[in-house]
Amino acid sequence: MEREELLTKIDSFNDELINVRRHIHAHPELSGLENQTAILISGYLKNIGWRVTESVGRTGVVADFGPKDKGFIGLRVDMDALPIYENTNLSFSSKIDGVMHACGHDMHTCIGLGVAKIIKDLKLKFGTRIIFQPAEEIASGARWMIDDGVTNGLKQILGLHVFPELLVGTIGIKEGSLTAAAGELSVEITGKSGHGARPHEGVDAIWAASKVISGIQEAITRKLDPLDPVVITFGKINGGNAYNVLSEKVYLTGTIRCTNLQLFKGMGDWLNFNISSIANSCGAEAKVKFREIVPPVNNDFELNKVLRDSSTEILGNKNVIELQKPSLGAEDFAEFLKEVPGAMFRLGVSGEKGCAPLHSSEFDPDERAISVGIKVITESIVKLNNLG
Repeated sequence: MEREELLTKIDSFNDELINVRRHIHAHPELSGLENQTAILISGYLKNIGWRVTESVGRTGVVADFGPKDKGFIGLRVDMDALPIYENTNLSFSSKIDGVMHACGHDMHTCIGLGVAKIIKDLKLKFGTRIIFQPAEEIASGARWMIDDGVTNGLKQILGLHVFPELLVGTIGIKEGSLTAAAGELSVEITGKSGHGARPHEGVDAIWAASKVISGIQEAITRKLDPLDPVVITFGKINGGNAYNVLSEKVYLTGTIRCTNLQLFKGMGDWLNFNISSIANSCGAEAKVKFREIVPPVNNDFELNKVLRDSSTEILGNKNVIELQKPSLGAEDFAEFLKEVPGAMFRLGVSGEKGCAPLHSSEFDPDERAISVGIKVITESIVKLNNLG
């Protein structure tokens, strides 16, 4: 099929996919609970002739098409929603109170379905595997699916994510790190209780915790290379039992983001030493727990080039944006990159009136981006078949 014919065919089923997207948007499901979404996806794919495996990584769906013996070129799309009350006033807004597709995974899902719909009409050397992943928002679904064998037979994998900072009709390409590594930080500060009127007789854990919160930010600026950015944010603090009693225990929970994987791997020891030192300077003790959640997404050079070339041919050079900075958001697509080479791009979804940020209750991406995503991914899959 010639490119112009392929692009025209993709445009021909755009309205159908928008309707599917609106149904999914109106019926969002939280991470690990994407049962009805998976049933819809599975039925759609079976009807157009794909080999479908259900319940991969709990609620995930895997669809294969084409030859089985030469390996598969993969596409990963995610399908879970967020615990957010929608405030868009759209005719197809969420019918589930407190649950919303505020990160564009409904768009991603329909791009995956659209790629499936066009790929079945192409004669390709390698098989194509589309991975509909659950639980991206809790950074678990990719690992669930990998543990169930989804990367077996994969040669490469592609991914995308909607991006409100870019106009619809454009995409963003980034060499190297696209997203940051993410970790969870838990700190228990222990002081000594006493009367609030006589603080010198005890050890105020709240005071020590406040020193930790501010002191660790100062330590980042003085002890770490500023060319390797690290962000630490404490999002939760609990402590104290009465207004006139020195708190004996304070608990802090936060997140850490970093694009340098080597630095990230050493952050547990670094945090333990520096937080304990700050707490000790106040006469308190600190127990520090650090948990790695996901590594950074580091795009493969050759696959990134394929995405760039494909996008340029489809959209024109001026609509392919070279992103200068990585995002400090996290993305468990990185788990797949531990297993096979891969690359991810940013899909512009901002319309004439702009677009609210990801995870906003007012997030309303321009649906014209669906066909753009399908075209770029399909062209990239064709190129990878020709290169292979």
